[in-house]
Amino acid sequence: MNQLCNTREMVEKIKDVMSKHISKDNVFDWHVADALGINEGTLASRIKRDSPPLKEIILFCDRCGLDPMKIVMKKKSC
Repeated sequence: MNQLCNTREMVEKIKDVMSKHISKDNVFDWHVADALGINEGTLASRIKRDSPPLKEIILFCDRCGLDPMKIVMKKKSC
């Protein structure tokens, strides 16, 4: 059965996507917060509480032409 990733895993997946499209060696949480259109402190709080900003993630995926399910869901192990 598919499961949601935790918030940290979602952020790491977004970092992976962003690192392929920007010319930076490292992508940090504040880059992700900026891309999602939220405050860095808000993202840090959401990570700590494991409460993903799903609306912002879906909007980010829509802007970037990504499938949000690949960000929010764990891969099937079949």
